[in-house]
Amino acid sequence: MKILYYSPHPHLHIEDQTGYGTHMREMIGAFEELGHQVKFLIAGEQTMRPQASATSLQKPSHLKQILKAIIPGIIWETVKDLALIRLDRASGEKLAELAANFQPDVIYQRSHYGMVSGVQVAREFGIHHVLEVNSPNVDERIRLSGQSLLAQHARKKDAWTFSHSDHVVVVSTFLAKNLRIDQIAKNWSVTPNAIRKGQELESTLDVSRESMNIDTSAFLLGFVGSIFPWHGVDLIIDAVQHLQQEGKNVQALIVGDGKIRSELEKKAKVFGLSHCVHFIGAVPHKDTFAYTRICDVLILPKSHTYGSPVKIFEYALVCKPCIVPNTSPVKEVFRNGEYGQVVDPTPEELTEAVKKVIVNPSQARTQAQRWKEEVDRSYTWLSNATAALKLIDI
Repeated sequence: MKILYYSPHPHLHIEDQTGYGTHMREMIGAFEELGHQVKFLIAGEQTMRPQASATSLQKPSHLKQILKAIIPGIIWETVKDLALIRLDRASGEKLAELAANFQPDVIYQRSHYGMVSGVQVAREFGIHHVLEVNSPNVDERIRLSGQSLLAQHARKKDAWTFSHSDHVVVVSTFLAKNLRIDQIAKNWSVTPNAIRKGQELESTLDVSRESMNIDTSAFLLGFVGSIFPWHGVDLIIDAVQHLQQEGKNVQALIVGDGKIRSELEKKAKVFGLSHCVHFIGAVPHKDTFAYTRICDVLILPKSHTYGSPVKIFEYALVCKPCIVPNTSPVKEVFRNGEYGQVVDPTPEELTEAVKKVIVNPSQARTQAQRWKEEVDRSYTWLSNATAALKLIDI
């Protein structure tokens, strides 16, 4: 089968080291491993952007900051929406050109805010269209950036895309119901995020506690990923403080980077924890497993209510106990705590969860082993790629 993979998002590129980039790379790789011929169009790639020198790129950035400061927020966001409409048209033209030359059997599209070009091109060429939905595009955009005069227009375009795709793949049941995909899509299915078997063995990086000045006798809490407010990494610092006040030798390892990293480093310093909360910064994705292996428990304190965090599946690969957030999609895959502790995002609950692992390590290890077995069995990119094409009649 010929598959044309399409991501219209203006800022995501295939080498992105976040969960977004991982998802794109792994799905393309899974399609290829299944024997399909794949070409892709990623709107966030440099090849999709106008050529410009480093100097000329800096000037619009400075101007953008000035304009953003003087233009009312809702107008600024509306202007951004108009730019997205233009990008959708331009991306659609490139997609049509690729479709004419490649003649794919299916366009597999990653959904983005109000972008309809994937479905339009599929209808134009009479080919199948599969849509992957990872977030409530409009609601998330409003939450992160603010309201736009065109937000409802984008919402209607998303609904049109859902109803005109041959198969809509959603990362959680919660999201399918939130967006009414379960009511308006022709065919839809839930495929949470996943892993690629053996990916934890690819790194040659040699990591040890000694090399990072981490007490080898300490109980080490671990977090890997982008450091955004919605991940709740601050709660890990709170838990370390509470546990140390109780006389427990607990430290934390934070692997990743993000806008609030410096803020969290300051918090650790204020708490007098700089010596035992270790911020490593961003590392290549394949090397993250070298760090999770040396931890005693792996934690994701918070997550979006709709999402399927890649990291909770990748945590399974090193077979360590997990503490995960109490959201509907996470509870669904963790079977309400069968494979690890599911907690509300508070310092108190996280602290108690860590104490349970310390007090009953045997039970925690058993849960970790069962979670690894479940992930190996049910949550792989290969099975996701197979499921995405299952309802397509070719």
